[in-house]
Amino acid sequence: MSSEGDAALAGDAHRVEDAGTDAGPPADLDGFIEHQMRAGGIPGVAAAIVSDGELAWVGTYGYADIESERLVEPHTLFIMASISKTLAAARAMQLVEAGQLDLDAPVETYLGHPMRHPGYPELPITTRMLLTHTSGLEDAWLRLGAVSTNGSDPTVTLAAFTEGYVTPGGAYYSDANWGAQPGTRRSYCNAAFGVVGAVLEAAGDASLREQSEAAIFTVLDMDGAGWFLEDIDLARVATPYAWSGRRFLPQEQSGMAFYPAGSLRVSVTGLARFLLAIDGGGALEGARILTEESVTETLRIQFPDIASYQALTWSRRRVAGHLYIGHSGSTSGGSTQMLLSEEGTHGIILLTNSDAYLRTRFGFEDGDRAMEAILERLDAEALAL
Repeated sequence: MSSEGDAALAGDAHRVEDAGTDAGPPADLDGFIEHQMRAGGIPGVAAAIVSDGELAWVGTYGYADIESERLVEPHTLFIMASISKTLAAARAMQLVEAGQLDLDAPVETYLGHPMRHPGYPELPITTRMLLTHTSGLEDAWLRLGAVSTNGSDPTVTLAAFTEGYVTPGGAYYSDANWGAQPGTRRSYCNAAFGVVGAVLEAAGDASLREQSEAAIFTVLDMDGAGWFLEDIDLARVATPYAWSGRRFLPQEQSGMAFYPAGSLRVSVTGLARFLLAIDGGGALEGARILTEESVTETLRIQFPDIASYQALTWSRRRVAGHLYIGHSGSTSGGSTQMLLSEEGTHGIILLTNSDAYLRTRFGFEDGDRAMEAILERLDAEALAL
């Protein structure tokens, strides 16, 4: 494998959208990834393999911005989408270690206002439930859309979002915000991570942005990581794109008031340092963000009778028959994967500025197939190291 992939589309801003896909993929890794990008409508890719406690390989391909012909580089910032949730979980475990947060205490202990499922008001809701999608909260997309922004950061705070979303009569409340009895069913919920963020701010007595910067991003030197657009170098951020089937359509950068659910932006090299720290039992190059016990708890399947694959935010999946634990991400102009082998021997990161996963909701599977093919190839390359 090369130490850094060639820029797949250098000098030809429309090569991905115009190239044919009838021929099979080349045998070499760089050619294989470029082929899948063309087949799946993916403008830019940054990928990495970590192995034996080190960043073993980084590959960058295609465009961070097609219009200006800016190529993807190792330090290009991509939106993580739901991979962001793993950083919120790490901060939660830091507060547990500090004695400032009890994952099994009612969240209203920290919020300063009630938070109960209207159908089951006698049952407390805990941070552990929120981190495992078992709280009974649901995503009411019209309500979430009301606190999402295009081209700017959100103005609604985590505390205001949470109170408005979970309190009857609140600004963002509806019956659709609630589903199953707390603690009985896993239902993936982005809104729950807005609540997690509010809990972390209350328990940590500072904004989540400040806590993350001081306790994780700076400690691990995560290469420009930030939750908000105003926190990052915009000249380095990848433009998000939708794929029409013929052309790439640039999308606006976005924000959300429930931002721990998906707004983190970081480079492939920066995210690799976080994955290496988790793989290293909470430490990297002498810098520790979590104890080994906290990492073990984070990656432990929490409620096997409810969801046999769900840890604290992280979840199990297979790639080419091999078991990993990690998280994927899907948003407008961002499809991502971060995976750690169950044996802890290696990890894989795949970041794109495409809507590859989002398209599957509308029946278009080409992007999803391309992402899976790249993951399977990276799995094989990692096992061969």
